Amino acid sequence: MLLLDANRVVGAGRLIEAMWDGEPPATASRQLHNAIAAIRRSFTVAKHIVVKDGPGYRLQVDPQDIDSHQFTTMIARASAAAAGGRTTMAIELLEAGLALWEGPALSGLNSPILDITAAKLEEKRLSATEQLLGLRLYGGDAAAVVPQLGELVSQNPLREETRRLLIIALYRSGRKADALNVYEKGRRLLRDEIGVDPSLNLRELYERILRDDLPQPKQRAEPTSPVPISDGQPAVAPTHCGGACANRSFLPYDTAHFTGRVKELQFLMTAPRSETETTLGIVAIDGMAGVGKTTLAVRLAHQLAHQYPEGHLFIDLHGHTHGQDPMEPDAALERLLLDFGLSPAQIPQDMRQRAARWRAEVADRRVLVVLDNALDAKQIRPLLPGTGKAHVIITSRRRLVGLDGVTSRTLDVFSIADAAALFTKISGVDRTDNRPDALAEIVALCGYLPLAISIAASRFHNRPAWSLDHLILRLRDERQRFAELTLGDRSVAASFEVSYRNLSTEQRRLFCVLGFTTHPGEEFDASTAATLMEISVSAADRLLEELFDAHMLMQRAAGQYYLHDLLREYARGKVAKELDIHDGTLNALGHSAY
Repeated sequence: MLLLDANRVVGAGRLIEAMWDGEPPATASRQLHNAIAAIRRSFTVAKHIVVKDGPGYRLQVDPQDIDSHQFTTMIARASAAAAGGRTTMAIELLEAGLALWEGPALSGLNSPILDITAAKLEEKRLSATEQLLGLRLYGGDAAAVVPQLGELVSQNPLREETRRLLIIALYRSGRKADALNVYEKGRRLLRDEIGVDPSLNLRELYERILRDDLPQPKQRAEPTSPVPISDGQPAVAPTHCGGACANRSFLPYDTAHFTGRVKELQFLMTAPRSETETTLGIVAIDGMAGVGKTTLAVRLAHQLAHQYPEGHLFIDLHGHTHGQDPMEPDAALERLLLDFGLSPAQIPQDMRQRAARWRAEVADRRVLVVLDNALDAKQIRPLLPGTGKAHVIITSRRRLVGLDGVTSRTLDVFSIADAAALFTKISGVDRTDNRPDALAEIVALCGYLPLAISIAASRFHNRPAWSLDHLILRLRDERQRFAELTLGDRSVAASFEVSYRNLSTEQRRLFCVLGFTTHPGEEFDASTAATLMEISVSAADRLLEELFDAHMLMQRAAGQYYLHDLLREYARGKVAKELDIHDGTLNALGHSAY
């Protein structure tokens, strides 16, 4: 646990939970203390490698000494290299990263918490393997990657990306019949196991293969300068990339299901931009998990793109991504510089030098930069250009109150009309016509949250036998509601979990207590929170404001807070485990608020 969170405080409670599966013994704290002491004794030179820090412990170590950190760093650099067209470097980095693996992640350790972490690492390993085989495939090595892809598909039969790569590899190896057979097996498996059709991407691939309309990949010339893999590549003097920067656009596609947000879009479109040569135009979109921040940012970027002809950059900072750590600023700067046209040899290793190089490259250039899914202001600051011709769009689940000069817009959940319109667009007009009452109840059960509505509508669209009334019955069951609001890799509960895990221990405790003790839509203030937590009113006020800034609480009037209905349900599901209290105590706690 300490190595996985190196140089960060790991709470004593979390360490105890990892050490004991189930109810820990009464001596758990003492045994944890003894275990820490034993770790310290094992380091004869660096006895202070593990230090007590506040409510937990912190292991002080160079991240480069940890193989999981090395792997994550190499994969991030490989992705940046691939995005910049440097396929050879990307392949070498992926091979080096995957070579660090000597077996299953955290093998031999038995703990529910570590099992979750191991699963995340294995997911990264599988994604890296897919990326490596995909690069080889698109590099013309189709026949050679078929055996590995076939093995991956047999191990992960429901994983569509792996199946897609295998289908392409078989087709490009002259095995069209086998490619079609792999698709058909996957289609039947998806239908029989989880009741869905293959994704649109996979269906379109199938149709193109039927028509023999799948062209061979185009070979792109790579940089002729040497590209070292080590971290010791030299920095070079800044040189602008000239015309090569123009028309570099990395914006994601603008969804056809975009709904509402007329006022928000108008506000952001007319926000101040480049008033002088020294002031930078920055807009920030914040809001709770699943409220549609990225969707709005992408729509805004596409509408502004023509005003910034020298490049459109987009980077996901993974501030709140399930199964991924937030991107470090130095890795983000490397990605931005590669996307802007620099070769790896031109990128300094020191973060301050990278930030300076980034500012030098975009100086006096009309560039649009989208920094999506930011963790906080600290992650953002090194990535901001230094002059006023660029324009920056930021999205975050946190209010970025620490950034100066930012025009901010907080997204609320949808109105009933916009929520119903989104559901209808996705599910189809023919499935929802003349049932406004049913639509109103469905979107209300989804909390008017765009992510929840999109998932519910997609499930409904792919189940022709379902009626609106059947969907309503499924969503009414509070015990199964989050299961209903899960589809593939999209999940309301998983999205909430990332926000929850970024809270401090005391913030989590208050969030859970409030979820258990309040009714849907009920408002509360600092005095109520202080009573529930047995802390001072000022301490309760601070915690409430922190939860509000993290969009885990909502507010209608100053000093009055409430929980979004789905967040309240999520908190109630967490309370028994997180607070480590029994039903009798929970009941007493519930009565204490009234």
